Amino acid sequence: MMKSYKRAKVIDESAQIGKGTRIEPGVIIFENCRIGNNCIIGANAVLRPNTMIGDNTIFGTGSVSEGDNVIGNDVTIHAQCHITKKVSIGNRCFIAPFFIASNTPNIRTGKHGNNRTKEKLITLPCVIGHDVRIGVCVSVIPGITIGHNSLIYQNTLITKNIPPYSIVKSFGGLVGRVIGSLE
Repeated sequence: MMKSYKRAKVIDESAQIGKGTRIEPGVIIFENCRIGNNCIIGANAVLRPNTMIGDNTIFGTGSVSEGDNVIGNDVTIHAQCHITKKVSIGNRCFIAPFFIASNTPNIRTGKHGNNRTKEKLITLPCVIGHDVRIGVCVSVIPGITIGHNSLIYQNTLITKNIPPYSIVKSFGGLVGRVIGSLE
Protein backbone atom coordinates (compact mmCIF):
# COMPACT_ATOMS: atom_id res chain seq x y z
CA MET A 1 0.00 0.00 0.00
CA MET A 2 1.27 3.43 -0.97
CA LYS A 3 1.48 6.24 1.59
CA SER A 4 -0.58 9.27 0.69
CA TYR A 5 0.24 12.92 1.26
CA LYS A 6 -2.19 15.83 1.21
CA ARG A 7 -0.42 17.76 -1.57
CA ALA A 8 -1.27 16.79 -5.13
CA LYS A 9 0.54 14.25 -7.23
CA VAL A 10 -0.45 13.02 -10.66
CA ILE A 11 -0.12 9.31 -11.39
CA ASP A 12 -1.38 7.88 -14.68
CA GLU A 13 -3.76 4.97 -14.19
CA SER A 14 -1.53 2.67 -16.27
CA ALA A 15 1.47 3.16 -13.93
CA GLN A 16 2.45 0.18 -11.79
CA ILE A 17 3.77 1.00 -8.34
CA GLY A 18 5.30 -1.71 -6.17
CA LYS A 19 4.54 -2.62 -2.60
CA GLY A 20 6.05 -0.34 0.05
CA THR A 21 6.94 2.39 -2.46
CA ARG A 22 6.54 5.98 -1.30
CA ILE A 23 5.52 8.70 -3.78
CA GLU A 24 6.15 12.17 -2.33
CA PRO A 25 4.11 15.34 -3.03
CA GLY A 26 4.23 17.02 -6.44
CA VAL A 27 5.35 13.91 -8.35
CA ILE A 28 4.12 13.36 -11.90
CA ILE A 29 4.15 9.80 -13.25
CA PHE A 30 3.19 9.34 -16.90
CA GLU A 31 1.74 6.31 -18.66
CA ASN A 32 3.28 2.85 -18.61
CA CYS A 33 5.81 3.58 -15.87
CA ARG A 34 6.76 0.69 -13.62
CA ILE A 35 8.24 1.30 -10.18
CA GLY A 36 9.49 -1.60 -8.07
CA ASN A 37 8.98 -2.43 -4.42
CA ASN A 38 10.25 -0.29 -1.52
CA CYS A 39 11.25 2.70 -3.65
CA ILE A 40 11.12 6.40 -2.87
CA ILE A 41 10.14 8.88 -5.57
CA GLY A 42 11.15 12.30 -4.24
CA ALA A 43 8.99 15.41 -4.20
CA ASN A 44 8.40 17.08 -7.57
CA ALA A 45 10.11 14.30 -9.53
CA VAL A 46 8.85 13.58 -13.05
CA LEU A 47 8.76 10.11 -14.61
CA ARG A 48 7.85 10.36 -18.29
CA PRO A 49 6.33 7.43 -20.25
CA ASN A 50 7.87 3.96 -20.00
CA THR A 51 10.28 4.69 -17.16
CA MET A 52 11.17 1.40 -15.46
CA ILE A 53 12.62 1.51 -11.94
CA GLY A 54 13.77 -1.57 -10.02
CA ASP A 55 13.31 -2.41 -6.34
CA ASN A 56 14.77 -0.45 -3.40
CA THR A 57 15.62 2.55 -5.57
CA ILE A 58 15.54 6.24 -4.67
CA PHE A 59 14.67 8.71 -7.43
CA GLY A 60 15.42 12.09 -5.88
CA THR A 61 13.56 15.33 -5.39
CA GLY A 62 13.18 17.36 -8.57
CA SER A 63 14.82 14.72 -10.75
CA VAL A 64 13.46 13.96 -14.23
CA SER A 65 13.38 10.78 -16.28
CA GLU A 66 12.49 11.69 -19.88
CA GLY A 67 11.10 8.20 -20.46
CA ASP A 68 11.99 4.87 -22.04
CA ASN A 69 14.64 4.48 -19.31
CA VAL A 70 15.61 1.42 -17.32
CA ILE A 71 16.93 2.07 -13.81
CA GLY A 72 18.13 -0.94 -11.83
CA ASN A 73 17.67 -2.21 -8.28
CA ASP A 74 19.22 -0.55 -5.21
CA VAL A 75 20.04 2.66 -7.09
CA THR A 76 20.24 6.13 -5.54
CA ILE A 77 19.63 9.02 -7.91
CA HIS A 78 19.93 12.19 -5.87
CA ALA A 79 18.09 15.50 -6.25
CA GLN A 80 17.87 17.47 -9.49
CA CYS A 81 19.26 14.90 -11.90
CA HIS A 82 18.19 14.79 -15.55
CA ILE A 83 18.05 11.40 -17.22
CA THR A 84 17.27 11.77 -20.94
CA LYS A 85 15.39 9.19 -23.02
CA LYS A 86 16.54 5.60 -23.37
CA VAL A 87 19.27 5.75 -20.72
CA SER A 88 20.09 2.50 -18.92
CA ILE A 89 21.39 2.56 -15.34
CA GLY A 90 22.61 -0.70 -13.78
CA ASN A 91 22.07 -2.06 -10.27
CA ARG A 92 23.57 -0.58 -7.08
CA CYS A 93 24.59 2.74 -8.67
CA PHE A 94 24.96 6.01 -6.76
CA ILE A 95 24.39 9.25 -8.68
CA ALA A 96 24.96 12.55 -6.85
CA PRO A 97 22.95 15.76 -7.48
CA PHE A 98 23.01 17.68 -10.76
CA PHE A 99 23.86 14.70 -12.98
CA ILE A 100 22.92 15.06 -16.66
CA ALA A 101 22.80 12.18 -19.14
CA SER A 102 22.31 13.59 -22.63
CA ASN A 103 21.26 11.76 -25.78
CA THR A 104 20.81 14.27 -28.62
CA PRO A 105 23.95 14.58 -30.78
CA ASN A 106 22.63 17.06 -33.38
CA ILE A 107 21.81 20.24 -31.49
CA ARG A 108 24.27 22.32 -33.58
CA THR A 109 22.45 21.63 -36.83
CA GLY A 110 18.97 22.35 -35.50
CA LYS A 111 18.01 18.86 -36.69
CA HIS A 112 17.42 17.45 -33.26
CA GLY A 113 13.72 16.75 -33.45
CA ASN A 114 11.06 19.31 -32.70
CA ASN A 115 7.46 20.04 -33.61
CA ARG A 116 8.30 23.06 -35.76
CA THR A 117 10.63 21.34 -38.22
CA LYS A 118 9.12 17.84 -37.93
CA GLU A 119 12.66 16.45 -37.93
CA LYS A 120 13.01 12.95 -36.52
CA LEU A 121 14.72 12.88 -33.16
CA ILE A 122 18.04 11.05 -33.38
CA THR A 123 19.23 9.77 -30.03
CA LEU A 124 22.38 8.10 -28.79
CA PRO A 125 21.47 6.89 -25.30
CA CYS A 126 23.95 6.46 -22.45
CA VAL A 127 24.57 3.20 -20.62
CA ILE A 128 25.75 3.14 -17.02
CA GLY A 129 26.94 -0.25 -15.78
CA HIS A 130 26.37 -1.86 -12.38
CA ASP A 131 27.98 -0.50 -9.19
CA VAL A 132 28.98 2.87 -10.69
CA ARG A 133 29.53 5.88 -8.38
CA ILE A 134 29.04 9.33 -9.91
CA GLY A 135 29.89 12.60 -8.11
CA VAL A 136 28.15 15.98 -8.08
CA CYS A 137 27.78 17.93 -11.35
CA VAL A 138 28.73 15.19 -13.81
CA SER A 139 27.52 15.34 -17.42
CA VAL A 140 27.67 12.55 -19.98
CA ILE A 141 27.52 13.28 -23.72
CA PRO A 142 25.32 11.18 -26.06
CA GLY A 143 26.18 7.54 -26.71
CA ILE A 144 28.64 7.03 -23.85
CA THR A 145 29.00 3.81 -21.86
CA ILE A 146 30.35 3.92 -18.32
CA GLY A 147 31.68 0.48 -17.39
CA HIS A 148 30.66 -1.31 -14.21
CA ASN A 149 32.38 -0.58 -10.89
CA SER A 150 33.67 2.81 -12.07
CA LEU A 151 34.08 5.96 -9.99
CA ILE A 152 33.51 9.38 -11.58
CA TYR A 153 34.73 12.42 -9.60
CA GLN A 154 32.63 15.59 -9.30
CA ASN A 155 32.54 18.38 -11.94
CA THR A 156 33.46 16.06 -14.79
CA LEU A 157 32.31 15.92 -18.39
CA ILE A 158 32.41 12.38 -19.80
CA THR A 159 33.21 12.49 -23.54
CA LYS A 160 34.59 8.97 -24.09
CA ASN A 161 33.51 5.47 -23.11
CA ILE A 162 34.81 4.50 -19.67
CA PRO A 163 36.17 0.97 -19.19
CA PRO A 164 35.01 -1.07 -16.18
CA TYR A 165 36.75 -0.42 -12.82
CA SER A 166 37.96 3.05 -13.92
CA ILE A 167 38.59 6.10 -11.76
CA VAL A 168 37.78 9.25 -13.76
CA LYS A 169 38.64 12.84 -12.81
CA SER A 170 39.05 16.20 -14.53
CA PHE A 171 42.03 18.48 -13.91
CA GLY A 172 41.73 22.22 -14.49
CA GLY A 173 38.85 21.73 -16.88
CA LEU A 174 35.74 19.72 -17.35
CA VAL A 175 36.73 16.80 -19.58
CA GLY A 176 37.40 13.74 -17.49
CA ARG A 177 40.15 11.23 -18.03
CA VAL A 178 40.86 7.85 -16.55
CA ILE A 179 43.42 8.28 -13.76
CA GLY A 180 43.43 4.82 -12.25
CA SER A 181 41.73 1.51 -11.73
CA LEU A 182 39.65 0.02 -8.93
CA GLU A 183 40.76 -3.55 -9.77
